[in-house]
Amino acid sequence: MFNDMAFRVWTYFLAFIAIMMILLWMLQITFLEPYYKASRTKNIVFSISEVQRLLQDPNDEEVKAKLRLLFARENMCGIVYNEEGVKIMNIAVDVIGPNCYLDDMSIKSKDEYIEIVKNSNTKEIDVPFRNEFFDQGMGFYGKEIILNEAPHYIFINTPMKLLDSTVEVLKNQFLMVSVFIFGIGTTVALLLARKLAYPIHAMNESAKKLAKGDLSVKFSGEGYLEAIELSNTLNYATEEFSKTDELRRDLVANVSHDIKTPLTMIKAYAEMIVDISGDDSELRNSHLGVILDETNHLEKLVNDMLSLSQFESKVLTIKESKFNLKDHVMSTLNLFQGFTNEFEVEISPKVYVLADEIKMGQVLFNFVNNAIKHSHSDEKIKISAKTSRGVVTVSVQDFGDGISKENQKHIWDRYTQINKHHTRSSKSSGLGLSIVSAICEATGSDYGVISEEGAGSTFFYTLKRTKK
Repeated sequence: MFNDMAFRVWTYFLAFIAIMMILLWMLQITFLEPYYKASRTKNIVFSISEVQRLLQDPNDEEVKAKLRLLFARENMCGIVYNEEGVKIMNIAVDVIGPNCYLDDMSIKSKDEYIEIVKNSNTKEIDVPFRNEFFDQGMGFYGKEIILNEAPHYIFINTPMKLLDSTVEVLKNQFLMVSVFIFGIGTTVALLLARKLAYPIHAMNESAKKLAKGDLSVKFSGEGYLEAIELSNTLNYATEEFSKTDELRRDLVANVSHDIKTPLTMIKAYAEMIVDISGDDSELRNSHLGVILDETNHLEKLVNDMLSLSQFESKVLTIKESKFNLKDHVMSTLNLFQGFTNEFEVEISPKVYVLADEIKMGQVLFNFVNNAIKHSHSDEKIKISAKTSRGVVTVSVQDFGDGISKENQKHIWDRYTQINKHHTRSSKSSGLGLSIVSAICEATGSDYGVISEEGAGSTFFYTLKRTKK
């Protein structure tokens, strides 16, 4: 359970909510008092600058009203004295009432404070004290200002700390809000965690079925892009597994048939030599001929399987060389002298190409062999080459039955010629076009087929042209 994705996501959300609540507590409660004090100090400085700016005429009633309103809003009271210590203005003293210490300041105290400000290096003082009546921290601030080119002294009294009752109210409110937010957050986190984890959980269950061999399973991802992409990838992999499994079954059935048949024939004719032909040289040679044919077919099948495996694993080295294309084609066609098909070659003797001659010879051999298999013995097979932009396209055209569009998609797969009603061909292993595909992929040659049912087929591949 503790390793479950939903549980972990839920835990992470709860941790996030807890961290946010701690930060809010620190900002609202722990750092509230320092912030409040800094804010009050800033307001005091601003208020003094406003007094110095506006109070050029102490008898201006409009100025007095503005300053009174400013100080009342900021919960301050102030008194301004001239250089002789004579009070020239009360600012919001009557508004603040008993919370204003300045209203009770004696003449002696006033003179002492003015003297302290005069003797101060900064021409200002800041004295914290506590109002016993309200049980609240207060600030007493004094500063020398210049009005009409003469020194004046302003003293301001204002609360510098919040009331304990106010802080207590804030704490209680925060606790209630915290409980509410934590409850809502926990519920939302749980629902969100389940929603995020559900596609993964569903795909995990499907993956378990796939691991047990159920290739019909479908992966369903929904809710967010990553889950959808993962489900699409897994569905694609499942389809490929299904194709591979079907190919494996067909491969086992077909290869076992192709291997078992010559082995059975070899065994049968070997027994016939022992039991029947014995001293009859003519009959014995006939039986040995069958054994030799079956052995050759078996050897070709094994060699083609090994070649295909090597090409697909890309363990063979490509050795490019320059050679004459027409000579190369004619040399390959000489291997088919035993066949009655007519070969028509349309290739200029001046064309030279750069490629691995042996491997591309295998490509041409398999294309020609394929054309012979799908043509009548008296039909013509045409081999031609066209050059365009430094690339030579070699084509092998037959005039047989052709290939349907549907079957063209699968002709490069192993054992495509072998269907569910398999019959063994003594001339082919069924791997020829798969070998062509593997060689062309390894060498970077383009290849393909153009065919219509009833109109024959044209197989082609490309080579790089070079100078002689």
